[in-house]
Amino acid sequence: MSFYRQAFTLSLLLIACAATSAPRSAMAAHTFHTSLMSIEYNHQEQLLEISLEVYAHDLETILAKRAGKSVRLDKATDAEPLIFAYLQEAVTIQNGAGETKPLAWVGMETQTDRTWLYFESKLPEGLNGVQLRNRLFFELLADQINLVHLKDRDTKTDLIFKPGDTFKPLLDPPKS
Repeated sequence: MSFYRQAFTLSLLLIACAATSAPRSAMAAHTFHTSLMSIEYNHQEQLLEISLEVYAHDLETILAKRAGKSVRLDKATDAEPLIFAYLQEAVTIQNGAGETKPLAWVGMETQTDRTWLYFESKLPEGLNGVQLRNRLFFELLADQINLVHLKDRDTKTDLIFKPGDTFKPLLDPPKS
């Protein structure tokens, strides 16, 4: 999973300017609401490999709201199915034909104030025409911003999703 380690390092550097290693109780009051998604297309496996870094507090809050009970990522053994169910609603990938591609859960890592979620989507047709919608935490936080970084060989693309945004192409359309 070298991609995931690279995504981890990149996301740690990018988020460091917006967050500190404050204790969980201090993070409940954080004022910067963002997530960072790193995507890399694995040509050999024909997969979108996705790493998503979120604030643990935000994830616990949305899961508790959906489950109707308190959820602590560091104590819950049933958190992963709850997380994956939420991801399947909040993150949508469509191929060039407009078909929704299913997500597959890979795993997660949780630290004091951040959580990394790993998942993938089979995409044998490649990246042409692929679109993404990332509505993570929009129903919870009006100022949520979701950053997406895509790497495909020598191509890099950055997207920003804000409440009200819909699907966006992963790759810029070819210039005519």
